[in-house]
Amino acid sequence: MRHLSLLTPRLILRPFTADDLPHFTAYRNHPDVARYQSWSDYSAAQAQAFFAQQQRLAFNRDDSWFQLAVERREDGALLGDVAVHFFDEGRQAELGVTFDPVHQRQGQAREALSAVIALLFGPLAKHRITAVVDARNLRAAALFSKLGFRREACWRQNVFFKGAWGDEFGFALLHNEWREHEQHDAVE
Repeated sequence: MRHLSLLTPRLILRPFTADDLPHFTAYRNHPDVARYQSWSDYSAAQAQAFFAQQQRLAFNRDDSWFQLAVERREDGALLGDVAVHFFDEGRQAELGVTFDPVHQRQGQAREALSAVIALLFGPLAKHRITAVVDARNLRAAALFSKLGFRREACWRQNVFFKGAWGDEFGFALLHNEWREHEQHDAVE
């Protein structure tokens, strides 16, 4: 799956290219993006190291994070990325999503995640998909809820993160829950 490409009505999800790195670095440095992420500043050198690491990585390799660039089909603009962590000997995956603030609140992150979820539960036959969200990131929590994920609880309480104490929510979706959610959405 080295040349993986997922198509949706508006998007192409694909491996990163070197041409993506300037915009990737720019949106990762935006304060509204970095607020809930593990980084505060994101340098060009970090982007180059990320790209080199991703180039050596195969999609669906256990114990790895693979990032898919999210490109708008209409004009080729890089909107953000979807991260997939493969673990549990291939039975589970964890999702993360990062979008440029200019491209948020347009349904594109939901569209991108839906395509990845369909791949994970369909051809890749995952049993369970999870996501961890900073409890203050209400939009990300709402996004995963709209996708059919259930909040399992406060995943970690009192996490010291970027100089302050906070909480994280754990979300999960089982294969059979996803099918029910998809059928429900098709009826509406």
